[in-house]
Amino acid sequence: MTHTVLAISTAALTASGYVWYLPAIADLQAGADRPRSIRTAAAACVLWWAALALAGGLLLALSDWRPAAQVALAGLVGGAALRVRARWDRRGEQRESAARWAALDVGPARRTGRPTAVTLAGWLVVGAAVASLGAVAILFSGGGGVVPRAALAAVSGAGVALAFLLMGLGNVRRQGR
Repeated sequence: MTHTVLAISTAALTASGYVWYLPAIADLQAGADRPRSIRTAAAACVLWWAALALAGGLLLALSDWRPAAQVALAGLVGGAALRVRARWDRRGEQRESAARWAALDVGPARRTGRPTAVTLAGWLVVGAAVASLGAVAILFSGGGGVVPRAALAAVSGAGVALAFLLMGLGNVRRQGR
């Protein structure tokens, strides 16, 4: 394979890698708005892609392939060192963040002063209202005889009221009272 073909394929690969190095450049330009670990990882990404682009240019300009390989290898080693440093920084940032959150923890959230009976009564009142409205809607709906509609209204009303009762009991139980 000639150096020209290798240089053109390297240039094509570098051009298609913009989805990695353009966000990394944006992270570097953001400066102190980004954590140090993100900026270091972005520098590693930009170094890798820049070394590859420079190696492609050297392949095109020089007849010997060794300088291009040396530049690519230097970029690889430098980028790997920056990635290790970024991971080290990230662990430190996570420890610092955990310590800050632990300092903010003041214990469990206080409960409302609402008694259990009031909470359960609220669920029952709402359930009875919804069940009654549903039963009335079924009774006044047209179609069919009065007896089947009354039976359906009674069964559905009881089912809705029972559902609200169970939700209220579950809510009271979750509150731990």
